[in-house]
Amino acid sequence: MSKKSKSKEKKTKTAKMLEDLEKKIEQVQSSKEFKEVLETFSKFHDYSFHNTILIQMQCPGATHVAGYKQWQKKFNRHVKKGEKGIAILAPRSFKKKVVEEVEKNGKTIEEEKEKEIMYFRPVYVFDVSQTEGEPLPSIDLEVEDVKGELREILEKYAKTKELSIEYKDLPKGREGSVNLDKVITVNDNFNNTKKASILAHEIAHSQLHFDKESRELEKEIRELEAESVAFVVMQHFNVDIQSEKYLALYKKTESLKDSLERIKSVSQEMINFCENKLN
Repeated sequence: MSKKSKSKEKKTKTAKMLEDLEKKIEQVQSSKEFKEVLETFSKFHDYSFHNTILIQMQCPGATHVAGYKQWQKKFNRHVKKGEKGIAILAPRSFKKKVVEEVEKNGKTIEEEKEKEIMYFRPVYVFDVSQTEGEPLPSIDLEVEDVKGELREILEKYAKTKELSIEYKDLPKGREGSVNLDKVITVNDNFNNTKKASILAHEIAHSQLHFDKESRELEKEIRELEAESVAFVVMQHFNVDIQSEKYLALYKKTESLKDSLERIKSVSQEMINFCENKLN
C-alpha cells in the first residue's frame, strides 16, 4: 500500500471513530445515570469569580460546596463534627428612605425616595469532603492499565513540542492542565495508561488552542476537540478511555465533524510518533 493510500485510510478511520464517539455520547446523555448526575449538579450554586477564589484559597481541593442546611435538605448529607466552614461573600440588600434634590417646573425641591442599598456579608459553605451521608451520583471514568508504555512515548512527543511535564498530587476530580508557559500538569494518582490519555488531551490543547483565535473558542468546543484527539489516539492502540462519558458533560449542539480536520491533523501526528517508537 502506498504512503498516500495509508494516509487516506487513516483519515477515513479517524472520521469513523468520531462518528462512533458521537453515537456513544448521545447514548450516555439519554441514560438514567447521566440524568441523575446532571440533576445533582443543578442543585449546586454557581459562585462568582471572587467567591471561587476565596473557596480555593481556603480549601484548595474543593470540588462541590454548599451551605450547612443545603447539604441536609438537598443531598441528605451532614457536615462532619469539627469541620470549619469556608467563608464567602453573599449579597444582601435593604431599603432606606433618602432625601434627594430634584428639578420640577424650573425649581429645585427636596423629595423623599426609597432606595435599595446593597452590601455583602460573610456566609459559610462546606465542601463535599467535609460531609458524610448519601453518596453523590458519579460517572465511572476509570481506565484499565493496559498500555502504560504510551506514557513515556507521549512524554517524548511533548518534548518535541517544547512542552514540559510535571506530575502532582492533585485533588480528586482534577486530571490535568496545560498553561501558556507550555507546562503540562498531570495528576499523579492515576495509572500509567490513564496518565497517557491525560497527556494526549493536554498536548492536544497546546497544539489546538494556544493561538489567539482558538483561545476565544467556547470551552465546550475546546474540550470536545482535545478529548476527541485523546480518544482517537488511545482507541488506535485499543485503549478504551470512556471519552463519551466525559464529553457528554460538554456536548450541546457542537458537532465533532465540524472540528474533524483539526482533530485529524493532531491525532494522526501523535499516532505516527507513537507507532514509530513502539516498532
